[in-house]
Amino acid sequence: MAVENGGMLYYTEHRYYGQSWPHANNGLSVEQLQHLSLQQALADLAHFIRHQKLHNPQLKQSKVLLIGGSYSGSMVAWMTQLYPELIAASWASSAPLLAKADFHEYMELVSSALQLSYGRNCTERLERGLQHLAALFRANETKSLLQALNACENFNANDALDRMSLLNGIGNYFALIVQSYSAYIPDVCKALLRPQSSEEQALLQLLAQLYADETQCQDFSYRAMLQLFAEQADQRAGTRAWFYQTCSQFGWFTTTSAVPLSYFERLCRDAFGLGQPQASIAQLNAQFGGLQFEQSERYREVIFTHGQLDPWRALGQQRGNQAIVLAGYSHVEDLASISVSDSVSMNLAKLRVMSFLRRHIAAI
Repeated sequence: MAVENGGMLYYTEHRYYGQSWPHANNGLSVEQLQHLSLQQALADLAHFIRHQKLHNPQLKQSKVLLIGGSYSGSMVAWMTQLYPELIAASWASSAPLLAKADFHEYMELVSSALQLSYGRNCTERLERGLQHLAALFRANETKSLLQALNACENFNANDALDRMSLLNGIGNYFALIVQSYSAYIPDVCKALLRPQSSEEQALLQLLAQLYADETQCQDFSYRAMLQLFAEQADQRAGTRAWFYQTCSQFGWFTTTSAVPLSYFERLCRDAFGLGQPQASIAQLNAQFGGLQFEQSERYREVIFTHGQLDPWRALGQQRGNQAIVLAGYSHVEDLASISVSDSVSMNLAKLRVMSFLRRHIAAI
């Protein structure tokens, strides 16, 4: 797209990720993380654009288009709204616009995606399996379960936080398949529906197979979960920085009846000393409009795309002339260049996006 329109392509890095650190020691203490916010990141991008225009005479009159997916898709929409003097138009793929703590719709749409892709039998078998696991915990009959999962001995089945951490991990496995590896949904459903597996045992057998070749035990404890967000966590992975953003501004906690909001609030409190994020969430939605983005003065300068299977679409702009929902696709699958392997619907969507962006730079 950049080549066809005579443009220059830049990839910018979000503060506190990669090599973009505001502090000399690259620290992630709670005190240092106070400079990690959406508004600061948008201001960084505005500074970058102004700097490029100031120091590159050939760019002084050029128009700026933004493209992003997932959180960066949210950012380009909000950037277009907040800095109208800098941005001509933007394309937001799989972008959540509504900050929300109790994001229960996410896991509900994971289940829906499995059903859309492979049928009701798959989701029914998964639900039966989860009910069976819950029954094992209630009856305190988890020895065979933990052995099958190769769980470490420190896991305490009687500890509510440990139980929720394990169930959250199981849910995240299916969420990862749907969001990032949707092509493998049929394989997962086939494994759940094997005729030699009972409804109660199918899920357990699938999970046991995942860890069958692991030489080390699997730490499913709450303590291990909390350690992922520790100050000394791997900075390259960005896990602590991203969790701080969800705890401090966005929410987006993928809750279920077995893993409620209180579990994630406890993680935020233990990792950062932060309380409930409702006030900051309300402030963010008030500033940018949440799902009422179509009321923004810059609504016509942003085009939104979503995959029908993507659980994040629940918090995004899905209706109106500025939105495209792609049947059979999931998270940010439309961001790749136009290819002969694209389906007809994907190809048409990309052409529509390109036409939209071209209209906003046509005056050059």
